[in-house]
Amino acid sequence: MEKISLEKEKKKRRISGTLIFNLIVGVMTAAMLIYFIVSEDGVIDLFRSRDGINLWLLAAGLVVFDMNILVDSIVTLIYLRSQYPHTRFLDALKISCVGVFFSAITPSSTGGQPMQLYLMSKMKISVGFGSACMTQKFIVYQFVTMAFSVLAIILNFQHFSIAFQGFWASAFVVLGFLVQLGLTALLLIVCYSERLTGKLLGFVAKLLRKLRVRDSDRKIAKLTREFHMFLDSNRMLAQNKKRMVMIYSLVAVQVLLILSVPFFVYLAFDMPRIASAAGQPVGNWFDFICIQSFVLFTSNLIPLPGASGGAEAAFALYYSGFFMGKTKPAIVAWRFITYYGSIILTAPFSYYTRGHKKAEQEQNQKAEK
Repeated sequence: MEKISLEKEKKKRRISGTLIFNLIVGVMTAAMLIYFIVSEDGVIDLFRSRDGINLWLLAAGLVVFDMNILVDSIVTLIYLRSQYPHTRFLDALKISCVGVFFSAITPSSTGGQPMQLYLMSKMKISVGFGSACMTQKFIVYQFVTMAFSVLAIILNFQHFSIAFQGFWASAFVVLGFLVQLGLTALLLIVCYSERLTGKLLGFVAKLLRKLRVRDSDRKIAKLTREFHMFLDSNRMLAQNKKRMVMIYSLVAVQVLLILSVPFFVYLAFDMPRIASAAGQPVGNWFDFICIQSFVLFTSNLIPLPGASGGAEAAFALYYSGFFMGKTKPAIVAWRFITYYGSIILTAPFSYYTRGHKKAEQEQNQKAEK
């Protein structure tokens, strides 16, 4: 008994690597925010100046960004109703908000989908079908964002010429496209290749038997059923052309809403008037859509929660010419609307995932028996 209690005490005292990582990221994020607020030409200097900020336009930018969550909920609802016709919009909204929250607080947005699947399982939605829906959504989003990035470079190349100056800058951009393209291609193969899925199942089965996992045959059978459900669901979801056109159209609207936020920040800081008075080119909505598609694409390569550091650097690199001496407060406003604000808005929905740690522990205990 003493040995067991000592082991439990050691577990309590042990600091996990995840906690350390989160603390480091939190400190880095706080340091960046403080720098953008108190440094020269930062937020404090902006409020001291006579230009000020139009808070109504910033609020409009916040509403525009939050509308993308509603569009995402509609896309989720369309997918789920193809198999579960009685799914409510409120349920789809919960799933979308849970995805936004856990994607924002985990590296490379890896925590969003697992939590969405857990919530869907509580709603009695099959894990295989739920996985297919979330994977399809991710693939469509990847295709749409890549299409926007490619079109932006083709139609508005002069704004991105700085990204192609020098070998390493060009390599970074090319590598980013290859990574996004490779990931999308891999997901497509897994979604529709029964042969590859069979090989994956065979590998997992061998691994479970080699590790002598208890009830491995039952676990393999369950996993096989879920994989076949995943494959069948993907084929079923892709067969309805009308539904796919609707989904691609909605995701395009969703991406446009996300890309529009910096333009509202630009208007809120009264930059068109300031630029015109200084004899500088005045930015328009199309310019900002093109630039933001590139900012979104490049910042996604940073494997930190919210792409911390990378997002701010990309924004400063591509928008400094538009915001002139107001780039730092513009970054703070943009990040609050698109990142910190979304965390605050969706955090209450994490309540619906309560019990997921207990469920994981129970699964681990069953696996050990």
